[in-house]
Amino acid sequence: MKKLNLLPGTGIVIFLFVIMMVLPLCMNAQDKGTFTDSRDGRVYAWVKIGAQTWMAENLKFDAKVGSWTYNNDTANLAVYGRLYNFKTAQGACPKGWHVPSDKEWGALIQTLGGSAEAGNKMIKMDTVVKVKRNIDANNPGTFSSLLSGIRHPDGSCIGINFWGGCWSSTKINDSTSANVLFAHGRKDIDVSSNDKNAGFSVRCIKK
Repeated sequence: MKKLNLLPGTGIVIFLFVIMMVLPLCMNAQDKGTFTDSRDGRVYAWVKIGAQTWMAENLKFDAKVGSWTYNNDTANLAVYGRLYNFKTAQGACPKGWHVPSDKEWGALIQTLGGSAEAGNKMIKMDTVVKVKRNIDANNPGTFSSLLSGIRHPDGSCIGINFWGGCWSSTKINDSTSANVLFAHGRKDIDVSSNDKNAGFSVRCIKK
């Protein structure tokens, strides 16, 4: 058999090529995945954003008290998850996860390039947009489960497919607490506060 003579340095080039091909695959494997909520068997997608690990869809856990589907219509559950009042939201996340604080929301926003662009980038990472509905997530005005609407304290619901929000764990005073808001056609995340008895979505962050 004829011996194959490689040019000097060829082995190093091949080695580096293999590393460049394999390493990104290994890294990507750690950037996203799924986990199962042992309480009800639901499977959720998660995504790594900077140093944080976030759920990539809205929480669906039925807390019995203080949580609702939009307009009490269970058809909205699969896409939008449930809406929670502030008190119920704080204990609704699966074990090992929690409702993000203002500081944690702030870190997410900075990782995604600031509040002016962070909303659009979250939509691009939204599992419901990219998988369940197969809609172009590059357009900030497209459907997103983040536009889940809200439930007013009187029980009326408004805003689905136009705007929505997620709770923070940070309290403002006895009656209001912090949250973040998303709106149809806008790229930003608006940091706000609302009545604790209102219903908003929950995006859990890993502890």
